[in-house]
Amino acid sequence: MAKPFKSYEDLLIFLQNDKNLIIEDFDTARHILSKTSYFSLISGYKDTFKNPTTGKYIDGTTFHDIYRLYQFDNELRSIFLKYILIAEHSVKSSLAYHFSATYGEDQKEYLSLSHYMVTGSTQKKIQKLISIFQYQLKRNNEYAYINHYKSKHHNVPLWIMIQVLTLGQVSHMFDYLKASVPIKVCNDFNKIGRKDMHSFLSIMTKHRNVCAHGDRFFNYRTKDSITDTAIHAKLHIPQVSGRYQMGKNDLFSEVIILKYLLDKEDFRNFYYELKNCLKKQAPGEDILALMGFPDNWTSILRMKC
Repeated sequence: MAKPFKSYEDLLIFLQNDKNLIIEDFDTARHILSKTSYFSLISGYKDTFKNPTTGKYIDGTTFHDIYRLYQFDNELRSIFLKYILIAEHSVKSSLAYHFSATYGEDQKEYLSLSHYMVTGSTQKKIQKLISIFQYQLKRNNEYAYINHYKSKHHNVPLWIMIQVLTLGQVSHMFDYLKASVPIKVCNDFNKIGRKDMHSFLSIMTKHRNVCAHGDRFFNYRTKDSITDTAIHAKLHIPQVSGRYQMGKNDLFSEVIILKYLLDKEDFRNFYYELKNCLKKQAPGEDILALMGFPDNWTSILRMKC
């Protein structure tokens, strides 16, 4: 059965009387619920503070504790999204540059199957990707620069087209292209392997989407993982059965990705913004563990990839 509607006051009374949550100021709590929603705030962040046996909040937990974690997560998302977008732009720029240098600037080149690794398992996916290009070329596009190139030059080179592609679509293009261009792209980012870049783009796409949708971020885990990197080994991250226990599908994996995809200055800025956020906002001693951060994570700033 659907849950019945409850007013903010009813919800706060329920939390206090039935769930053992301390509400210090009902007026302030009511205002916070009105601007965040019960689902986003309480349903999104309650698990960190709950006793798994009783289903109630741990003794002493306050409404402010939950809201503080919510605020921390908001700031964390903002920092990561800012630098994910920088890394995304760099990858897009590299891919467009090397594709155009290899095959030319004519739009027919990225529409041609001859530049992709067409197999029985990839053919439909490649055709779907090309259909996205074709759709952008045929429609009355909301992007003025696409319309400009269409009307004035009758050609939209990849360095223009790639601006309207999502990170997921760019990731697919990278995966399906024949080897020469992807290898050149990888060389632009600390000469990582193609499998590394594939995993980085896959995980970064998921993290980007969580950030963009405003979902809970600090303890988010992806189903797939990034490849093992030199950073894992240099940080001496513990292993179980040969598998690293941190930095694979957690938030620290994105820190590792950005270490490889950002230039030194951008990563340094990211690192200090992140460190400052953790110092000011982290609401508990175990927050780093929930995020997948090893105790010596700060050493990553000085490491070479």
